[in-house]
Amino acid sequence: MKKTMTLTMISLGCLFVNAQASEKLAGNEILKVQKGGVPDKIYTQNKPHLKIATYNIGKNEASADVADFTALNSAIKKIDADIIAVPEVDNKTGRSQKIDQLKKIADANKLYYAFGKALDFDGGEYGLGLLSKYKILHTQVVKLPSGNAEQRVALLAQVDVPGFDSAPIIMVTHLDWQKDPTMRTEQARYLLDISIGDATSDFPDIASSIKILAGDFNSTRDEQPLKEIRYFFNEVTEEGIDTRSWPAVNPAIDIDHI
Repeated sequence: MKKTMTLTMISLGCLFVNAQASEKLAGNEILKVQKGGVPDKIYTQNKPHLKIATYNIGKNEASADVADFTALNSAIKKIDADIIAVPEVDNKTGRSQKIDQLKKIADANKLYYAFGKALDFDGGEYGLGLLSKYKILHTQVVKLPSGNAEQRVALLAQVDVPGFDSAPIIMVTHLDWQKDPTMRTEQARYLLDISIGDATSDFPDIASSIKILAGDFNSTRDEQPLKEIRYFFNEVTEEGIDTRSWPAVNPAIDIDHI
């Protein structure tokens, strides 16, 4: 399941203000930023450009040999994205012949990478990852509410992208797969809490930083989890483009989003 989008950054940052009624502000007074981070800025040119993709590699199980990454690496090269969100990654599990899958892909394509563990599995780890042409400055794995189901996480990574006034934070996730969307909706809301600084993270200025959220949401755009996400994020999919991504052969629904 692959999806690729090119983002054109026109404006960045957001302003958090103190709205206490007791304060009297002149019409032209600049309000103080309450949470730090990136000040508001409007660009007069359509740049910088950043090509983002999300690619659920399914533990490389589509390959006849899970140790053979030829087809997967070919796809990565064809995508040629600056940053790729990578759900469903094995890290040295028995079923994947003890291969560090993300490192193997990154080394073959000369990319930086970060892995986010969701759970221990089969003698290794299972989770999601990020591939990047640019240096990854800092990462954090945040557990999402998962109840008694499989643990889901978000990988937060600050990436040193040229042309940006501050390093954007890439958020990679893979939400619950159950038919009932209740847990996915709760997970989506928690992602929003993280993005606006209402949930604990290692990024004190996350609320006013540039953020890009990508991954496998196991939800179509008209379902509640995606509606929740759109409270604070703009989906970059253009109208009229076929974005169906699952199943991999003859895809019928769009569950991978940026």
